[in-house]
Order: sequence, then C-alpha cells, then structure tokens
Amino acid sequence: MLPLSASNLRKRRGLRGFTLIEILVAISLLAIVLTSVYGIFGSVNATKIRLDSDSAEYHLARVVFDRLGRELHGAYYRRGDQTTLFRGGVNAQGESFLELTTTAVTPLSATGTGIAAVRYRLVADKESNQGSNVLLRGEHPRQSASRAVDDRMMRLAPGVSSLSLRFYSEGNWQDEWDARQDGLPQLVEVTLVVGRDEQQQTPFRTAFDIPDVSIQ
Repeated sequence: MLPLSASNLRKRRGLRGFTLIEILVAISLLAIVLTSVYGIFGSVNATKIRLDSDSAEYHLARVVFDRLGRELHGAYYRRGDQTTLFRGGVNAQGESFLELTTTAVTPLSATGTGIAAVRYRLVADKESNQGSNVLLRGEHPRQSASRAVDDRMMRLAPGVSSLSLRFYSEGNWQDEWDARQDGLPQLVEVTLVVGRDEQQQTPFRTAFDIPDVSIQ
C-alpha cells in the first residue's frame, strides 16, 4: 500500500486550510473594527478636551465676575472728594478699563482694610505668542488724585479676548462713565469674551447694581 500524501490525508480527515480570499476578508473586517474603535476613541477624547476647555473658561469668567461684583457692590464715591473715583470705558490707548474706590478690599492686600482704589485694564498679553489679551488688576490705598498712582498690576485673567462695559442711569445706557460729572451709575453691565481661538470664543454677560447711589 502506497503512503498517503498530506493533501490526501487532510481530505480523508475532513480538514482544509483558509483560502486567500477568506484571509483578506478577515483582515478587512479587522481593519474596519479597529478604525471604528479608533474613531470612537478620538471623538471621546476631542469631547473631553472641549469640555475641559469650556470648564476652564467658565471658571475664569466666574472668578472675574465674582471679584468685580463684590467691588462694584462696595463702590464708594463722594463728589468733591479727590480720594474717591469711579470711571470706566475705553482709554486713549483703546484699552477697556474700570477704576473705582470700593469698600470690598482684598484681606491680604497691602491696603489692609477700609477703602481701596481698584483698577482693571485689558491689554495685549506680552507673555503670549498667540496675540491674546490679559485682564490686569491693580489695588492701592485710597489717596489723593494729585499723588502718583502705583502702576503695578497683577495678571488676573489671561486668555480674555475682549471686555466691554456699559453704565446705566435714569433710563439711559452709556459706554463711558466718570463719576465726577454723573455721580455713581445704577447698573454696570460687563461683557467678557473668553478664548484664544476665534472659532471657540465664549461670551459671558451680566449686570451689577450699585446699591449706594446716594453717596455722591
């Protein structure tokens, strides 16, 4: 009896290997599954990054609004008193600004307690190469307008695209305000646009009331 060949032996045992077409189909299915899994993972990761960015922007806006709100609610101005002030709008350099004297003094600041002069300015961020802006804040003791003001300001909020202010009094909104002519306003509307990417900027807007309108 002649020995069986390998192919004849497989046939007799009912066994056979994969064809080339079957292998290609299996590889194609595996590639489709891996592509789908990678797409889902990339989508989830992009969503996570976007949510983290949104969360950071909301936190930044909340920090700015909380501080501004406390200081505006504690605004203090007396007409004829050179140590008090309240003015805001856009300065000669085209920068949004707000300056006021307030009773809401930072506990750990150099001013200690009492009334402090607080200044905000939105300027180009020199520490960023993306052309963004930074909101600066300065605080110094209440003093006469004839004395030199401490120009040191801290970086309060980087990544602020724009800051705009409007002031309300007696039924009218104004873009500029100076308490030396008009006293204190009744409301201050603050619009803050956060985000370095123009396609993903988030606007925030709120209004703060000035409760002590009678002190002028």
